[in-house]
Amino acid sequence: MLNYIKAELWKAFRHKGTYVLVLTLVILTGLFTAMMLPATTFYQMASAATTTMLLGLLVAPLLTQLVDGGSLSTLKNEVSFGVDRRRIYLGKLMAGLLLGLGLSLLLLGGYLLTGWLVLPHSPEEDLTAMGVVGFTVLGAIPIWCGVYSLCHMMAMLIPSTAGWLSIYYVFTFFGQPILVSLIATFTNGGMSSLLQAILMPFSLLMPNYLSGWITWEYQVWCWAIGLGWLVGTTALGLFCLEKREIK
Repeated sequence: MLNYIKAELWKAFRHKGTYVLVLTLVILTGLFTAMMLPATTFYQMASAATTTMLLGLLVAPLLTQLVDGGSLSTLKNEVSFGVDRRRIYLGKLMAGLLLGLGLSLLLLGGYLLTGWLVLPHSPEEDLTAMGVVGFTVLGAIPIWCGVYSLCHMMAMLIPSTAGWLSIYYVFTFFGQPILVSLIATFTNGGMSSLLQAILMPFSLLMPNYLSGWITWEYQVWCWAIGLGWLVGTTALGLFCLEKREIK
């Protein structure tokens, strides 16, 4: 499995699209950094990083395409050479997750390092800010992984790239909010919040949600729901891939 993951990462780094995506995100991060540099302290700049966690929702499909793009056309060859379907599915999934986490570390680390070098410091405020950023990222990681797993499942099962991307964006930005609104009409406040978090896990990363949830209960929600999506979509994807006739 480890060799397969290494091979997938090697292929991803040979893809020109990888460098285009990284360069684009670095430029956008640089622009955001430049906008935040007028902040009076590092504390303020670091705190602003908590508002960027939702970007994982938009980047996940792009990373998926870099790893899974064209995978269905080569699936027959890999299977004919004796590569197990489970290894193919899980290997590509792990490669994409590692690529995404590495990219997140690069962008967030560069942003914070720039602020640290340029802006004035206050030891107590800096420690608080870094703690909040770390807490937010810790909660975002399982949500990012769950969202990426959903994209990976669709990319591995739906032949049309435009098709699965359309389904993802329509489902995410229109289908889920509508479904949550309908459920909220017939449930109480506590149950409505729970169902919203389960059906729309990215809502846990919204700034207005974070403002009142810097507690360990929030981490439990993020990890339970994020890993639930990861395990659920992985199990469904493996089941469908095993049953699929490869032509």
